[in-house]
Amino acid sequence: MRQTFEINGIVVNPRLSKYFDSTPNETRSQKELDKFWCKPYIVIEELEQETWEEYYHRLKAPPCSFTDEKIGTKENYLERLKTERYNWLKEWHTGFRYNLRCLDGGAWDRSTNHGFYATLEEAVTAAKEKGLI
Repeated sequence: MRQTFEINGIVVNPRLSKYFDSTPNETRSQKELDKFWCKPYIVIEELEQETWEEYYHRLKAPPCSFTDEKIGTKENYLERLKTERYNWLKEWHTGFRYNLRCLDGGAWDRSTNHGFYATLEEAVTAAKEKGLI
């Protein structure tokens, strides 16, 4: 996980519990609510891609157990990765995407997604414009 830091009162890459985005709000601990309720945060994301070997072995293992025909060729897989990377970089030119989120009741069991931004500055500006800070 990336380093946690703060900018303009917004925590970037906070340490979240394992089931943070799949926990009903009414069952959260008071400590978690005090720390996160109505406090925006930003998660820095980057494209993660499996190697051919990881992909192949994941699909061959139970419960998937796909045939080689269904998995396809290594060449096709690598071409798909190349296209995914190209599209990611076209949208997120820095190589990173900044996801503005807030545990604010917008969903009953997870934080609300307040958008994806190409730069950290854009995400911070959006938090201000949306009245999150």
